[in-house]
Amino acid sequence: MSRPDLDRLRDARAFAGYALENAGGLDAETLAVAAQPQHAALYNLAIIGETLNRVSAGIKAAAPGIEWREFYDLRNFIVHAYWQVDFEIIADVIQNRLHLLIRELENLIAFVERLEK
Repeated sequence: MSRPDLDRLRDARAFAGYALENAGGLDAETLAVAAQPQHAALYNLAIIGETLNRVSAGIKAAAPGIEWREFYDLRNFIVHAYWQVDFEIIADVIQNRLHLLIRELENLIAFVERLEK
């Protein structure tokens, strides 16, 4: 079953918010040993990468500021090389990239909603 781009964008925005709620403010050392926020954040980041990867190329082209490939690559690393996750990178993504991603997604969601009217 295929989901519309708008639903995928909203999902990515929601899961970025969840990652911030679950692990925002935690440094890499804390995140590496705090199982619940660590697992939640990794799951949230994997979902973000998966949803962004499945957005159509036309919609992706409308938002070149979103790190589409980087989030998908992070998803692949979390899923396929989970034992090598670097929590410095995870903490950095949560602290320094998710707020921007949410803003970019909000703009893109508004754009797509206008297109669909």
